[in-house]
Amino acid sequence: MEPKYDALIMTIAKDFLRLKNNYHRLVKNMPARRLIFVGNAEVGELAAQLNLGERVGFINEDELLPFGDVHSIMQDVLRRRDVPRGVTGWYYQQFLKMQYSFLCKDDYYLVWDGDTIPCKPFTMFHEDGATPFFDLKQEYHEEYFVTIGKLFPGMQKCIGPSFISEHMLLRCDIMRNLIGDIMKNDNLKGGSFFERIIRCIDVDKLVSNSFSEFETYGTYTCFQYFNSYRMRTWHSFRYAGNFFDSDKISDSDYEWLSRDFDAVSFEKGHTVREDHKDVFTKKEYQEKLSARKILELAQQEFEEGYLEAW
Repeated sequence: MEPKYDALIMTIAKDFLRLKNNYHRLVKNMPARRLIFVGNAEVGELAAQLNLGERVGFINEDELLPFGDVHSIMQDVLRRRDVPRGVTGWYYQQFLKMQYSFLCKDDYYLVWDGDTIPCKPFTMFHEDGATPFFDLKQEYHEEYFVTIGKLFPGMQKCIGPSFISEHMLLRCDIMRNLIGDIMKNDNLKGGSFFERIIRCIDVDKLVSNSFSEFETYGTYTCFQYFNSYRMRTWHSFRYAGNFFDSDKISDSDYEWLSRDFDAVSFEKGHTVREDHKDVFTKKEYQEKLSARKILELAQQEFEEGYLEAW
């Protein structure tokens, strides 16, 4: 029997409002026992208004880890008082995921990005019922591994694919040990794990997002707990927001997408351009072509950004 665990849905109020019409799919498709939105007080109010059922809860992010504690360190390191909240927020939401390991009463917890919607039900455990999955995609950002090498001397990228897949099932004891090893590293400065992470990043790299909790946890686990996870490929449509209106995407769209994708993401700033409106949504196309085939054709025109690979 698979272990029971909760899922943390990391989001902000603006993203919640953008995607609230899709959040019933979280309840429908998530394998977790409970779905807990993590955000500010406004997110809590929005979650309550949506009436998604007893499986859905809320944790105020400041009760888990005060934003001000992280922001003040960022201001000190960057030596400026006008650090945008978004700069701190990139790191803050990752630290929240790590901090939860000290509160969780289960062996595992799932962290899930609030701008990502599962297309179909899925499991996070192998058919043996005991071994969790690492879901892998194709991505590489060198600075993530520069930071990992400073936090854990001698550790480096250990697999070809990436651990970044908009979600991860975390084992509490591994995350707590990871944080403990950061605190034991005498080369790092700071009174908390998040301060040490921030201060180990070169100042000129700090605003360009130079830490990944997923790459860090995955790499640490590969080195320290080698056989504790199985690996599988995860296909998610990262740029769905450039082709689908999140308020208009239909059940039939999701069913069609689910044949090739496990999840779709609607990232902030992504909008459907006029010349993109019918690329994926036209029913005549869906009847003749797979979502994978259309994306492979569309990606031939991409000049930058992530490319989905099969």
